[in-house]
Amino acid sequence: MKVPGPADADVLAVVGPAGPRWTSYADQLWEQVPQPRVRVHVGNAAEAGTALERAAGLLADRGEASPAIRGHSTRHEWNGAGHAERGRPVDQPRGDEHHDGGGMDMPGGVPMADRGPDRDGLVLDQLHVPIGPVLPDWPAGLVLHTTLQGDVVQHARVEIVREHGELADFWNEPWRRAAAGESVIAGEAARRRVAAHLDSLARLLAVAGWADAALGAGRSRDDVLGGARADVVAPRVRRLARRLRRSRTLRWLTGGLGILPGAAAQAAGVTGPAWSASRSAGDVHARWQAWLDAIERSVPALDDTAPLTAVDAGPRGRRDAVGGSSALLEVLPQLVKGTELAGARLIVSSLDPDITELDHAVAEAADG
Repeated sequence: MKVPGPADADVLAVVGPAGPRWTSYADQLWEQVPQPRVRVHVGNAAEAGTALERAAGLLADRGEASPAIRGHSTRHEWNGAGHAERGRPVDQPRGDEHHDGGGMDMPGGVPMADRGPDRDGLVLDQLHVPIGPVLPDWPAGLVLHTTLQGDVVQHARVEIVREHGELADFWNEPWRRAAAGESVIAGEAARRRVAAHLDSLARLLAVAGWADAALGAGRSRDDVLGGARADVVAPRVRRLARRLRRSRTLRWLTGGLGILPGAAAQAAGVTGPAWSASRSAGDVHARWQAWLDAIERSVPALDDTAPLTAVDAGPRGRRDAVGGSSALLEVLPQLVKGTELAGARLIVSSLDPDITELDHAVAEAADG
């Protein structure tokens, strides 16, 4: 069961390859997990079940372990009163949002504030706060470097942590295979598109604080990926869509937030649902509505066995170095400027850039 933060966890699972910087972030999270606790490293999907079962067994002993669990190979060190595997020291303070500010550091590593003019011309304190890359329901590998006055974003810059090794571009896989000349059926692509948008929707709802709706979207995503038929998925999608569209609270939270006009979207090369949303209100509300529209259009094709013909676009639109997630990251800094932190998180969720898509897009451009 996923929890909202390390204070509520008893297992820390690091999934996939991790270089020194990722290990540093994992070490910081591990420091915040209360005892009893277990840390596991899952190298790939095939190892996940075994690794988590072994983690549950170790946790039942109520000792403290930081094992490297890979399939059936387990190493764990025990220290009755202390930490089993501290990891190397890190410079950043503990916390889900890592502060890397300018100015003199205070005790505990928290930076002193700079001073600068705010939007009203007043000189106020500024903090430089990187957000990510390991936050709940946050794009893995994304760091948003922000300059804050109070909790309002005055400036933002995007950084991608690129030391994760070779990762599969899961959501775009059917289209990439088709573009490479493989035989792919339309239903496979429709299934991946529907699941991708349900996954994005689940994260946005979680950030918005609507836990049970997020859980429902996540369960529908898993059903779609598990091969559920269109006639089974369709009524669930209709109920979810009706519930979300009728919610006045969700409309209030997301309406008028992070507006991306059509002209700006076109100039940046934005494609997919974000482009469709920019031609209407262009805000967070319009973007999650565009996901729902794309889901409802694609569900009837889940069982389609005809060959896939449109191979140039995945769930986020055009899959090249200037479209798709690349374009979403380009517009992100301007969209969060002037918003509060809570609003900035909703804006990021409504764009939901796929970091694994970036490396594959660059590689394909190089091959071309």
